[in-house]
Amino acid sequence: MTNLSLYGYGESVASNMARLALSEKKLKYNYNLVYLESKGEHLRDSYKKLNPKTLIPTLVIDDKPIPDSIEIMKYIDKEFPNQGESLFPKDDIEFDKLLDYLFLDDKKELGETFGTTGGGISIPVLAKLLCKRSFFSVLWDYLRNHGVSKRKPIFIMVRLLGGPPPGVYKKMMSFLAKHLIYTENYLNHGKEFIYGDSYSAADCCLTALLHRVQEMRFYGVFDGKKLPNLSKYWNNISSRPSYTEAIINYETGEWKPELIGLYGDGPNDHNDLLWTEINKLTKEK
Repeated sequence: MTNLSLYGYGESVASNMARLALSEKKLKYNYNLVYLESKGEHLRDSYKKLNPKTLIPTLVIDDKPIPDSIEIMKYIDKEFPNQGESLFPKDDIEFDKLLDYLFLDDKKELGETFGTTGGGISIPVLAKLLCKRSFFSVLWDYLRNHGVSKRKPIFIMVRLLGGPPPGVYKKMMSFLAKHLIYTENYLNHGKEFIYGDSYSAADCCLTALLHRVQEMRFYGVFDGKKLPNLSKYWNNISSRPSYTEAIINYETGEWKPELIGLYGDGPNDHNDLLWTEINKLTKEK
């Protein structure tokens, strides 16, 4: 019998993608919580042996590590074709393009795709978690151990400043607005899921990204007024059992107090700017 073990973090977008896929495939697995910014457990040698890039998630199948949420989804879809949902259509170039747009690709620039924007809008909370450690601890850990060279200075700068670098978060609002509108228009096909009538790996990615939008207190995105397709899609996708099983049930509790500290009970302090950008882009059309 195949033994599955997932290494992940509760509030990680990429981990959420992998857990959603495992839930939709109805696969049981052992779960290993890896704390990120607050403790740096992903940078330790024990985890680096599994995933040299020091990114999460990693799925270990019978002692074989599979890093990267997309590769995890591809693997389980191929190995367990008769369980749960089929996540990948065969030989579909357009689907591959959509997946690339939704994926957190470390080779792409922050904000270039919806996937990388999910990381960009998370910076205020990541900064608070990094600040639980001394600057020199973060500096040493990331310079010495992080497996993605272009990410090292980003985390160090965020820790040094205690928040997003000047102007970066404002720029993220422009990117987020563009990606929300693109997704809204993509959903004009009127189908139940992002790529048609069947649930797919693209829905795993988009669900995790939209959850992050909601989590970061961007209000009004799902109220149906400006982005009705997105609102309908979100209501549908967030009511699936996998949303609770894979995302809500795995929250660590680290993020909620930081979000309250940042925004109280209200919206993200860049919420108005996001809507200014959305309104500007929709008027241009």
